[in-house]
Amino acid sequence: MIHLMIVDDEERARTGIRTLIDWPNHGISIAAEARDGAEAIELLKEYPVDILLTDIRMPEMDGLTLIEHVASDYPHIKCVIMSGYDDFEYAKKALAIGASDYLLKPSRRQEILDTVLKLKDQIEEKQMQVRRFEQLHAGFRESFPLLKEKTLNRLVTTENPPYDRLLANLRIHGFEFPHLFFGVIILQIDNFHLMQRKYGNEDIELFKYGLKNIVEETLSASSPCAAFEHQDDLIVIINAEEWTDTETWIPIIEKVQQNTRTYLQFSVSAGIGSFDKDISHLKTSYREAMKALDMKVFIGAEQIVDYKVTVDDDPIYTSYPLAQEKAILQAVMNGDRAAIKAKLDEFNEALKPEGSSKEHVLKSTLALVFALYRFCIEKNINTDKVFGQNLAELTHIVEHSSMDYIMHAILDIVLSVSGQLNEKKNNNKLFQSILEYIQQHYYKDINRETVAREVFITPGYLSLLFKQELKTNFLDYLHKIRIDRARELLHNRSLKISDIAHDVGYNDEKYFFQVFKKYVGMTPTQYRNNLED
Repeated sequence: MIHLMIVDDEERARTGIRTLIDWPNHGISIAAEARDGAEAIELLKEYPVDILLTDIRMPEMDGLTLIEHVASDYPHIKCVIMSGYDDFEYAKKALAIGASDYLLKPSRRQEILDTVLKLKDQIEEKQMQVRRFEQLHAGFRESFPLLKEKTLNRLVTTENPPYDRLLANLRIHGFEFPHLFFGVIILQIDNFHLMQRKYGNEDIELFKYGLKNIVEETLSASSPCAAFEHQDDLIVIINAEEWTDTETWIPIIEKVQQNTRTYLQFSVSAGIGSFDKDISHLKTSYREAMKALDMKVFIGAEQIVDYKVTVDDDPIYTSYPLAQEKAILQAVMNGDRAAIKAKLDEFNEALKPEGSSKEHVLKSTLALVFALYRFCIEKNINTDKVFGQNLAELTHIVEHSSMDYIMHAILDIVLSVSGQLNEKKNNNKLFQSILEYIQQHYYKDINRETVAREVFITPGYLSLLFKQELKTNFLDYLHKIRIDRARELLHNRSLKISDIAHDVGYNDEKYFFQVFKKYVGMTPTQYRNNLED
C-alpha cells in the first residue's frame, strides 16, 4: 500500500481530494492531512508517507518551504505541488528544489489520480529493485567458498599449475570438468571506474556476483562452465564435448550482455579465446581472450571480440605525438575551447589502431595526462581541483575504457585546466585593481567592506584573494601601505606627527603610534630621532 499525505489550507480542497477518488481501489491510503507546511512536518514524524500532495500558498509554512524540508529529511517521498496559473513560477521553482510533478488548480479528479498513480509506479519499481538486491545479497552470502575461486584462477592464470591436485580440489566442492575441450571467455564491466565512484565496495561485489550468476546460467545451457573474478574481470572456463568455433559463442554472449543490461543495468564487453583439447590449453586461450579484449580500447564498449581479430603485436607506429601535445597546451594557454577540442582530436587521430598497440595508446594518453599535470604545477594551478586527489583513478580509466571514453575524460581534464587558468588570470586582474584602489585611497576611512563594494565582490572573497595572492590579510596590507607612507613623511621634520597620522589615514594619534611601533619596532618619534639630518 502506498501512503499519501494531503496538505492544503482549504478544508474543502482536502475533503474533495480525499473523497472524490477511490484511493484504496488503486492501492493508495490517505496517511494524513495537514492545513499547512508546519503541521505537515509534525505529521511526517508520526505517519509513513510515500507521496505528498501540497498547495503552494498556505499560512505558517508555504509549499516551497515544505518541499525543501521534505527533500532534505525525507528524500524518498515524492512531492506534487498544486498551484494556480498565477503561481506557475512557484511551481517551476518547486520542481527545481525537489518536487516530482505539479498540478494546475483547479485540477480534475482524473488528472490528480493519473499523477499520483505515475509516482506510485515509480515507487513500486524502486521497491522491486531493492527486493532484487536483497535477494542477491542473500545468495551472495551463501556462495561457494573462496577456495574454489582460487583453484580456478590457478588453472588459468599461472604457469604449469598442478592440474591433478587442482582438479581434485574442485571435485571436493562437487565440481568437475567432464569433457575434453577447453576454452576461455573473459568479460569486462565497461567503464568500471564509474561504478566504483557511484557505489560502495559491498555493492560492487554484489554486482560482480550478479554478473557471475547471469554468465553461468546462460553459458551452462550450452556447455559446463565455471566463472571466477580476476583483477575486476570475469574469466569463464568453458568445457565443451567437442571442438567449437569461437563464432558459435557470439549469440550466447550477446544474451549475457542483454541480461546484464536488463537486470544489473550496466554493460559488459567480452574477449573469446580458442578451443582445443586438454585442460593445459586454458593458459593459451586465456592469453588470446585477453588480447582480444584489448581491442575494446579502439572499438568501444559492449563489444564481443574474437581472438582472431586483433592488432599486430609488433606495431609499426610507436612515436609519441609530441607536436599535438604542444598544440593542446598552447590552446589551453589561449583559453580557446574550440581549439582545445580540435587539437585533442588531432592527438587522438595520431594514435591509429592500424599502426599502434593498446600498450602504446595507453602510454601515450597517460603521457598527455602527466604533461597536463606538469603544466598545472608550472602555472601554480591547484591539481586537486583538476585531477582529484588520486591520480591512480586516471590510470584505471585509461586501462579499462574505450578510446572514445578515454578522450572524453581527457577533454574534461583539459577544459578544467583551461578553466582554472582563466580563473587565475581573471583573479590576477581583479586583485591588481584592488591593490590600485588601496594605493590611491589608503589615506581615507576605508575598510574591507568598502573596498569589496568598489570592485563588486564580497568581503569574504576579497579576504580569500589576499590570502591566495599575498599570504596576508587585508588589514595587515592596509597598515603596511599607511606606515610605509608615514615613514616617508617623517623625513620632513616640518610636519607634525599628528598631521602625518591624519594624512595616512589614522584619526587617532595614539592608535597610529601603536600600529607604527608594531610594524617598525619603534615609535614615530624614535624613528624620526634616528634619522640622519
